Amino acid sequence: MIKLFVDGAAIGRQGYAAIGILIVEDGVQEQIGLPLEDRMDNHRAEFEALLYGLRHLKAKNKQGQLVFCYTDSKLVAESIRKKYTKKAEHKLLLEEALRELPAFTNFYLEWIPEKENKGADNLAKKALYQLTRKNK
Repeated sequence: MIKLFVDGAAIGRQGYAAIGILIVEDGVQEQIGLPLEDRMDNHRAEFEALLYGLRHLKAKNKQGQLVFCYTDSKLVAESIRKKYTKKAEHKLLLEEALRELPAFTNFYLEWIPEKENKGADNLAKKALYQLTRKNK
């Protein structure tokens, strides 16, 4: 079983952004914090975090594993569940995620409160801080 925690962080509506991914498998943690090249809002960063997590697991041939994915973004969780989002700028990201998901045989996405997603949140914020310091 794999626990995948994903989070995005952004400054403002079209600012610097980063993602945090925390993967827990057999008691071992893998931590990923990445600054993103494009400027974006927080919702897009949250989708980008999910996409990165899915692709990372696929690259490690983990699609056949039981995967519990946790996000503190209600927008992402509900968009995936309903296979729909109102915002045009999120539709392409949702479509990308929906194309990735069928590769996973047992994948469950769940919304969790922000306080329960501190690992991924801290990784995203650390990457965002490093990005903003580099670009000052």
